[in-house]
Amino acid sequence: MLDLTSEPRISNVIYARDFEYSIQVNRWLMQPIGAWPRLAKTTRTQRLFVRSLNFICHSLIIFMIVPCILYIAYEAENSKTRMKAIGPVSHWLMGELNYCCLLSRIDDIVRCIKHVERDWQIVENESDRELMLKNAKVGRFIALVAALCMHSGVLAYTVTNGFKKMMFHLGNDSYSMYPLPYPFYTNLLDVRFSPANEIVLTLQLLSGFVVTSVTVGACGLAAVLTMHASGQLNVVMARLDNLVNTKEEEKQEEQKVAQRKLGIIVEHHLRTLSLMASIEKVMNMICLVELVGCTMNMCMIKYYLLTEKSKDVIIAYAILYASMVFNIFIFCYIGEIITEQGERVGKKVYMTEWYRLPPKTALGLVLVISRSSMVVKITAGKFVQISIATFGAVFKTSFAYLNMIRTMM
Repeated sequence: MLDLTSEPRISNVIYARDFEYSIQVNRWLMQPIGAWPRLAKTTRTQRLFVRSLNFICHSLIIFMIVPCILYIAYEAENSKTRMKAIGPVSHWLMGELNYCCLLSRIDDIVRCIKHVERDWQIVENESDRELMLKNAKVGRFIALVAALCMHSGVLAYTVTNGFKKMMFHLGNDSYSMYPLPYPFYTNLLDVRFSPANEIVLTLQLLSGFVVTSVTVGACGLAAVLTMHASGQLNVVMARLDNLVNTKEEEKQEEQKVAQRKLGIIVEHHLRTLSLMASIEKVMNMICLVELVGCTMNMCMIKYYLLTEKSKDVIIAYAILYASMVFNIFIFCYIGEIITEQGERVGKKVYMTEWYRLPPKTALGLVLVISRSSMVVKITAGKFVQISIATFGAVFKTSFAYLNMIRTMM
């Protein structure tokens, strides 16, 4: 790529450090569940370890789903206990679907990450690097806050419900047990007695960690990739500001210099649009699962808040609800950023002093405006565009479902 600015070049030696800074949090979140792709060649042992980890994670999630469904179908005594079990089943089903989506899109995720690495490698001047670092910092922050909110919400609910010993009587004998935070079909295993009680409790905790990590990993990946794409579009707009340069226009090669500048801008713009299209390919099914699942779960948690009597459990539900709201908000926020930034490029082209450019070069800007009008959008399964308006629709729909449930109950 040509360097048409007077700013100093960045040595390629530091690109690896910048790239590591941008994707580090994602690797922390996704490696423990075997969803972080290998960017280099791996040994047979490493591949076997990842597959074993995937199998363990799937097994832990299914270990939660099957007993809960059996409990709802055969053991729940009334509609209230069934309703209380539906929320956990929905949450774990979302986790399993998202986990399958992440694993099925590993190749696309690798493509996106390598695209990000290449962007850091070809950065040429300090101002471009600062724009990219600024957006990388925002992406890291969103991923960390999402992890903190989701894990704290699930942990608060689990600790509140599962770490207070309770007594029960069987004949003339008294026994103590840890109440399980999530329903379990006792005909599969009598979880009242040790060590079955402690084993199932531990497996439920591990399963909760896996499901939450899947959700957080997907959310963090979307945030980091989207903010990187946003940074690249900011670089494109910064270069548009330098497209018209009085000193260079005074040169005899005015036409040639302007065309070279425009060529670099178009190349960078198209490269960024291809990354945005890859992000949509990776995230569209995950967004569909989150959209439907969070609408259902937000409705159920509000129902639990209305019917729960224990203050400690109400606080745990409130934290869980806040973390779920933040989670769906992040997905809608990144969808809004993708759309808004794409439209800003077209507006920025129009606002440049294009009338000072050579006629043929100015005519080329029409193509940039035309391409910018076809904005890449993050969708939920290619059905619904993800945006802030979608976030409001999720809230309204969850309240509508809540009113329906209260009428039925």
